[in-house]
Amino acid sequence: MTGFSLVDYPKPWFLFWSAVVLAHGYMDYTLCRKWRTWKRGMKEPGVPRGRWGRTGRIWLAEVFLQRQLFGLSSFRWLIHLLIFFGFLGLAFLSLSTVLPRPLAHRGLDGGLTQHFLQGEGYIFIKIWGDSFGLALLVGLVIACVRRFLFRSAQQNNNQTDVLLLVFLLWLSLSGFLLEVLRLSLVPAEIARYSFVERLFIPSGSYTPEVLKPWLTLLWIFHSFSGLALLVYLPHSKLLHSILSPLVIAMNARVEQERKDIYWPDIAKHKATR
Repeated sequence: MTGFSLVDYPKPWFLFWSAVVLAHGYMDYTLCRKWRTWKRGMKEPGVPRGRWGRTGRIWLAEVFLQRQLFGLSSFRWLIHLLIFFGFLGLAFLSLSTVLPRPLAHRGLDGGLTQHFLQGEGYIFIKIWGDSFGLALLVGLVIACVRRFLFRSAQQNNNQTDVLLLVFLLWLSLSGFLLEVLRLSLVPAEIARYSFVERLFIPSGSYTPEVLKPWLTLLWIFHSFSGLALLVYLPHSKLLHSILSPLVIAMNARVEQERKDIYWPDIAKHKATR
């Protein structure tokens, strides 16, 4: 399976990277301003610093395992984790496949780009992308079902919640659709590693001349929708999902030092649905 050629279709790279700079710049500026506001009141003088091991355990439990949400509802915790790790895994995959390309053109990547995109490592890339993409999609579908079909009395369906869910669903589904169209132009021994998309590959043979314009169009919609998410993120509830665990973890370390009732053992608090 080594040395195969990727499906190449036109992409407006100059326009895309120009939009990346603008969207990322706006997001970074807005996040810095919001983070300064969130961070106020966290530092308390006279509180001794904890050990690195203890701080690491708190950050692991609060940020990556979201312990407090698990104490409130195991079902909501599962949904959040699927979306959180699905989104995080796909973001890492995108960065790891795009950023090394300039190094590869200069021969400074040690052959890693060739290995993962056109060699044996391609298997890992496809399995990684499908696994985290499926986790994100399942989490979003469950969240939609819970919000629109089995909504609790305390849960409000405001416009921003609906917009964010629809937006994330579109990103997830358009990514899968883009891969399905791309796999229509590759050999079956390569497509089989995309264990989700291969189930939806249309029967029949399609020529590159027929599919490449659609690939370009869908790539533009998918990629620029992702950039739109960067702009919208500081003003959406997705920001709360990202920053809240960080703030909780920072406060947890301080309150644990004071022996507050804030860091109980998980076993003492049974999760509810």
